[in-house]
This record gives sequence, structure tokens and C-alpha cells, in this order.
Amino acid sequence: MTSHPTFGEKTEGEEVATTFAKEIKAKTSVGPNGLGAILARILATHSPALLILTGRSPTKVEAVTNDLATTYPNVKTRILQLDISSFESIRTAANEVNAYPEPSIDILVNNAGVMNIPERQLSANGFEMHLASNYLGPFLFTNKIMDKLINGGEGGGARIVNVSSNSYTFSPFRFSDYNFEGINVIESEYPSKALCEMYGIPWGPQYVPTAAYGQSKTALMLYSLHLSKLLAAKGVTTISLHPGAIATDLWRHIPKENTEQFFKILPMKTPSQGISTTLVAALDPKLAGSSGVYLEDCQRKEVTESGINASNAEKLWTLSEGLVKENFSF
Repeated sequence: MTSHPTFGEKTEGEEVATTFAKEIKAKTSVGPNGLGAILARILATHSPALLILTGRSPTKVEAVTNDLATTYPNVKTRILQLDISSFESIRTAANEVNAYPEPSIDILVNNAGVMNIPERQLSANGFEMHLASNYLGPFLFTNKIMDKLINGGEGGGARIVNVSSNSYTFSPFRFSDYNFEGINVIESEYPSKALCEMYGIPWGPQYVPTAAYGQSKTALMLYSLHLSKLLAAKGVTTISLHPGAIATDLWRHIPKENTEQFFKILPMKTPSQGISTTLVAALDPKLAGSSGVYLEDCQRKEVTESGINASNAEKLWTLSEGLVKENFSF
């Protein structure tokens, strides 16, 4: 359980942050783009030692840090240029983080990504864009700065928060076709037929945007699961979560008629409500040591087989090391 069972779907991020204010004070946090700006503003109200904001465009991130400097002049911020889909950019950014004078990072929130790109796209490294941005990028970046996180764990407990989605239920990880080429896909790795029918989405081995997005989120959950095993004795807690359906730029690729269908079924959250589960994952002291758990609406939730299969998690780790051409041990 979490500390506050009354927190739920409508809980605002500010309420969570105020509740766990002492868990923010003097902490160093890294938050990639997406809802990162909202997260940074909420954390800034409670005197963190350092907020590191990342994004592909330093100009856009600078607008956020300038706003924070005006409202919270005593909060130190730092901009980190990072294209989470590019291995070159990730390695450059990770080297920069590892050269920071601060010995540790207390909280890492992996919440950048893309959703439902209409046509199959490949990253600069040749990987399907959802897989590259939502999984391989966070996998590589997190592992490259792991020493800083482990130092945070030794100093009282660090958190890795992987913002997944309940869309993981749309697709298992496609070991037979992770790049969505649609060739020689085993049927057990097709997207969920029931969910495709419910939302009016094509079903089959071909590239389907929602399935590609779902696969990337399944991968992120399996990554969290395997990290929990590797970091069990390191003081680093890894948690994945579904933030809820939130009106952000992530929806830009989805046709209006499809979003209307989604929103008939999925309740919409405000950005503040959408960040609340992330804050619980990052701050709730009762979750310390609860690695590998999954949260929805600020509470723990059971995960279906595709997101909690330990054998697949280990298999994915080995595959991922091969894809990024780097092995990791902690």
C-alpha cells in the first residue's frame, strides 16, 4: 500500500507534494520533457537542492527555468540538452550529468516520449520511434547515470520513476518483431484483439500506432521489473506507473475522431491530476524498497502477465544491451 489510500484519480499534484514536502527538500531531481515542466514547478515550491530539466530544445527548457527563477529564486536549476531518441545525444547528456559536481541524484523521472505516430518512423539509430523514445532511450540514459543514482541510494534512498501507461495492455513486447516490420510475427505477440475492437483499431502483425506505443510501455515496465532485481541491495527503488489520460502534446498524432472515442471510455485528467501519481512514486516513503511495483491513480495496481514476466524482463535486458551496443552491471 501507499501512505495515503485516500489519494486517487482526482488528487492534485500540489496536494501530493505538500503531503511529502520533507521528501523534496534538499533533493536533486532529473525530469525529462513532457509533464516535466509541471513536475518541476510543483517540486520547486518545496525547496529541492537542484532541479535538472531536460529537452531537445534548450530554448524551450530555458523558458521553464526562467519562470522558476522568477517565482522561486532560491531554487537551483540546470538545463540538460537531450534528445531521448538519439543514442549519441543520450551518451553526451549522460557524460555531462556524470561530470556534475553533485555526487548523487535522488530522483529520476523518465516521462519523455512519443505516442501513436501515424506512419512507422525510424530513429537516427534505426529503431521504431516509439521503441527508441519511450524505452531504449530511457534504458540507455538511466543506465549511463546509474552510479549517481546508486550514490543517492546510499545517502538515504533514490527513486527511478518510469512513466509507463496502461496502454501496455495493448501489446506484449514483440521479440519476434520489435521494430514493427510486420514480418514473421508470432500471433501471440499480436496486439490485444479485444482492445483493438473496443477502440476501433486495426488488428494484425502490421504497424499499428497504438500497438507500437503499447509495446514500448510494456518494455518500460519490464525494465522496471528487472532493475528492481539488479538494484535490490543498492537503496534505489524503481517504480512504473500510468499517469492517466491527460491533454498534452502527446495526443498530437491521433485523429480527432479517435481521441473522441478514447475519451468516451477514458476519463480525462488535468495536468496537475496527471502528475500526482508520478509524485507519489517519487516521494511516498512507504514505497521505499517496493521496487517493481506499478501505480495507477496514486495507488498500487496489479499488472497483467505481459508487464510482469520476469523471464521476459531478463530476455529484454539482454536484447536491449545488444541494441544499444553496451553492457551494464551495477
